[in-house]
Amino acid sequence: MKFTQYLKKQLEGIRKQNLYRERIILSENVIDFSSNDYLGLKDCYQTKKKLCENIENLSVGSGASALVSGYTEIQRELEEFIAKFKESEACIVVGSGYLANTGLIQAISTEEDVIFSDQFNHASIIDGVRLSRAKKVIYRHNDMNDLEDKLKSNPTTGNRFIITDGVFSMEGDIVNFKELKFLADKYNAVVIIDDAHSTGILGKGKGTVFQFNFKPDENIIQMGTLSKAVGSYGAFICGTRDLIEFLINRMRTQIFSTALSPVQNFLSLENLKVMIKEPFRREKVLKNAKYVAEKLNELGYNVSYKGTPILSLILGTEEKALKFRDRLLEKGIFIQAIRPPTVPEGSSRLRITLSYNHGEDEINLLLERFKELRDIS
Repeated sequence: MKFTQYLKKQLEGIRKQNLYRERIILSENVIDFSSNDYLGLKDCYQTKKKLCENIENLSVGSGASALVSGYTEIQRELEEFIAKFKESEACIVVGSGYLANTGLIQAISTEEDVIFSDQFNHASIIDGVRLSRAKKVIYRHNDMNDLEDKLKSNPTTGNRFIITDGVFSMEGDIVNFKELKFLADKYNAVVIIDDAHSTGILGKGKGTVFQFNFKPDENIIQMGTLSKAVGSYGAFICGTRDLIEFLINRMRTQIFSTALSPVQNFLSLENLKVMIKEPFRREKVLKNAKYVAEKLNELGYNVSYKGTPILSLILGTEEKALKFRDRLLEKGIFIQAIRPPTVPEGSSRLRITLSYNHGEDEINLLLERFKELRDIS
């Protein structure tokens, strides 16, 4: 079979399963309830203004990897700012959350180690575990009893790593970090916490560790992104100074990737400053998420508010999720249909996300549209 014929056949199969994906450019009159821009910072006026004032002093590209000549003063400043914010000794900034997770996990693990990973962890964690040489053990989602059983039954002469999302991006729920950290200490495991959807939201914006009134220690590694609540792009890893120095020397995804541009790092730094200075953004979006969940339940939908801006409306089949998405889009509301393999078979859904920028009229319109669509089967 020729390669082009193979591709056509595969695409045909994807379409038949209602799993075909395409990129959508939203028109200005469509209200977006799918963005991860929880705090409304991707169009932050203050940051845009400061960029215009400083653009003459910023290169639009870094020109090389950080270890060649692409490491700049603004990246160093950003890393020091994040380290202080996350109450860690040091920080490294890389191109994306995917590069951070795959690079980190591969760099620090060996064939003697065991990685314990939550069933619903993000794909970047899953791929990082696959790329590592460590033994992989999956525990049931947020089930600390199952995690302990597997810690007991998987002894090792190497290191143990427990890897989890702080906020699970498709469910909107929060890891049971208190019990997880207890087990990590009991079984001498290092915790890697993915704060992609927690930074700016949990722990007064500082993340999962702080939500549960813990402080980072030498056995906690905090990873997070700058592309969700921070409204920019890139990712960071925070930990001990030894860890960050090791990653600078051994993490392939930062060694062999061009560094983020000074412009991008400037945007991240300024948005972080706004995020910290304006806690009302976080307070408003969480209040609105809770309100929308309550009203959707009154309309007969099964949606739970779990303390984050993410509301998961599970519809079951791919066909039904697509129907809801398309009908809502016709009515000026965009909520993406999330289907396998992103979520398990039989749990296709609409992932509704609230943003600080959503006004009262937009939220009321969202609820009105859902009221009109209750009878879709």
